Amino acid sequence: MISPIEVRRQEFSQTVRGYRKDEVDSFLKNVSDEFERLYRENAELKEALQRAEADMLKYRKLEDTLNQTLLLAQQTAEEIRANAHKEAQTMLEGARHKINETFAAYEEILKMLNIYRAEIKSYLNSQVEFMERHDKRIDELTSVFYAKDSKNLLEAFSKNELKIEE
Repeated sequence: MISPIEVRRQEFSQTVRGYRKDEVDSFLKNVSDEFERLYRENAELKEALQRAEADMLKYRKLEDTLNQTLLLAQQTAEEIRANAHKEAQTMLEGARHKINETFAAYEEILKMLNIYRAEIKSYLNSQVEFMERHDKRIDELTSVFYAKDSKNLLEAFSKNELKIEE
């Protein structure tokens, strides 16, 4: 590639019927200036393109990172949701187990109360039978005292005691 300085320094050989030197020099200067301007603009555009490509690369990396982050966030959310569901199931199973244990304990207490009630009832019935047997014996004993012979005997005995004391 030819540079603007080379265009300015370019010299041509002179001939008899050649071009006018001042016109050629003026034209070369204009070409050189324009070429220099275009050269600088091209260099600036190349730098801008490099910066844009660097920025684009940076943004692509950022996009990749964001995509990976989004994917990771989705996976994490799914894991959290699955763990929460699992934990809820575990808690539910624990609650069901606790309820079953409570009902089993309740049923056991009811059995024990029924057994206790039956024992108390049996005890009370045996006490009633005991009282009835003793009532019969008391009736038998009192019937002896109220019998006619017993009355006469007691009366005679009372009379004798009274005579002895006199």
